[in-house]
Amino acid sequence: MDWVMGSDATNQLLNGVLIQMSRSLLQYASEASMWVRAEAVTAAGKLEAVAQRQRDAVGRLAQLLDGRDFAVDFGSFPTEYTDLQFLALKSLVSGMINGQRKICEAAQGVLGRLQSSGDAEAAALLGEILAGQQAIESELVSLGSTL
Repeated sequence: MDWVMGSDATNQLLNGVLIQMSRSLLQYASEASMWVRAEAVTAAGKLEAVAQRQRDAVGRLAQLLDGRDFAVDFGSFPTEYTDLQFLALKSLVSGMINGQRKICEAAQGVLGRLQSSGDAEAAALLGEILAGQQAIESELVSLGSTL
């Protein structure tokens, strides 16, 4: 097995993290219409910037997987998100924080498996992405305290 290219199992694990990020509540909220008080417009702008950073991380993972000739699956948003149209940003933040926490936990678990399997390329990339996702979680917590 060529570990530089990664095994199908490790690529599937990476794709699972990609799906969690690309179909997170944060991504859904950035694409949906949220109600924002005039005083919270700055918070909405910060949220969009954080969502863009997460989309960038999804792109980096997709590039790695595509380079390995792995069929990238971006998943779909959970159907329960469809009821979340036109809600206040404040009401969504706790769900975004919980979702982000789950993304970080999943990425941490996959990172451990990548390190033990010897897939150094994927482990290095996922380590960087995990640090970015942990920063996003902290920013969401901070944002939630301002709303």
